[in-house]
Amino acid sequence: MNHPVLSMVDVSKWFRSHWTFRAFRAVDRLSLSIDPGEVYGLIGHNGAGKTTSFKLIVGLLRPSEGRLLWNGQSHDWNRRRDAIGFSPEQPYFYDYLTVRETLHFYGQLYGMNRAERSQRVDQLIEDFRIGHKADAPMRTLSKGTLQRVAVAQAIMHRPQLAILDEPMSGLDPAGRKDMRDRILALKNQGTAVLFSSHILSDAEALCDRVAILAGGQLREVVDLNRDSVEPDAYTLVASAVPASALERLRSMAAAPLVGGPQRWTLTLKDQRAVRAALAELERSHSCIEAVLPQRPSLEQRFMRHIDTSAHAD
Repeated sequence: MNHPVLSMVDVSKWFRSHWTFRAFRAVDRLSLSIDPGEVYGLIGHNGAGKTTSFKLIVGLLRPSEGRLLWNGQSHDWNRRRDAIGFSPEQPYFYDYLTVRETLHFYGQLYGMNRAERSQRVDQLIEDFRIGHKADAPMRTLSKGTLQRVAVAQAIMHRPQLAILDEPMSGLDPAGRKDMRDRILALKNQGTAVLFSSHILSDAEALCDRVAILAGGQLREVVDLNRDSVEPDAYTLVASAVPASALERLRSMAAAPLVGGPQRWTLTLKDQRAVRAALAELERSHSCIEAVLPQRPSLEQRFMRHIDTSAHAD
C-alpha cells in the first residue's frame, strides 16, 4: 500500500500575543496529504498560515494539536530530517562563501561525501544556469540568483519532499520559466513538491492540487488534474440566427446577447437552459458553432474565500 509522503491531521498551532497575552491560532485544524511525485500548492493571503505550516512540517515549530505522518508513520521529532528539503521565502547565506562553497556546505550538512557533493554541485549549477556565478561571493548576487541557489540547496540531497516557499520571488520571466521547468523535473523524478506562490498562474500551471488557506484554516482543495467543478454557466456561440429565434434566445439567456448580426454569443445559467437554446436553434435552422462550460479560475475560487478589505496591504 502506497502512503502519502506527508499527512497533516487536524494540526493546529497557537501563539500568544506579546501585547495582550491572548492565544490565537495561526493554523487551525489543518488536514492535508501529499503523494509521491505530486506538486501541491499552498496559497493564501499574507498571514494565512502558509509559512507557519512549512515550519511545522520541517520541525522548526511543534504543533499545539494534531499529528504529522511521514509515509504513513507518526513523525519522530528526534530523527534526522534528510527526507526534506526546505527553501524559505527569505533565505540567508554566509556572505563570503561562493555559490559553489555554499552548495558544498549544505551537502555536508546533509551528510553527503565529497565525491557525491562535487558531482551534485556541478549538476545543480548547470541545471539552474548559474555557472557564470559559481565562484562569486553570495553577497554579490542578485535577488533572482539567490533564489536559484536557495532552491538548489533544498534539493541538493534529492529529498522525498521539497518545500519551496515563494520560489518565484525575485525572478524575471525567463527565470520563472526555468524554475517551473525545475519543479516539473522534480515531479518527473518522483519528488513531492509543496510550494507557495502569490503568482496564481504559476500555481495553476504547475500544481496537481492546490490548497486555499484563509485565517489559518483550509477552505478548499482544488484538483487541477480534472474538471471536477460544476460549471458556473455555459457559453453558446451560434450564427445565421433569424430575428424571431433571437427574441426567444434573449428570454433564455442569463446576460445580454453579444455580437451580431452574423454571429451571436449568449450566456446560459445551467444545462436545462442549454438544452432549450439548442432546441430553438435547431428549429430555426441556425448554425451552432460551440457550447463551452465556464468553470471558475483558480483566482476566482481563491477570491471567494478572501475578505479583500481585511487583508489589503
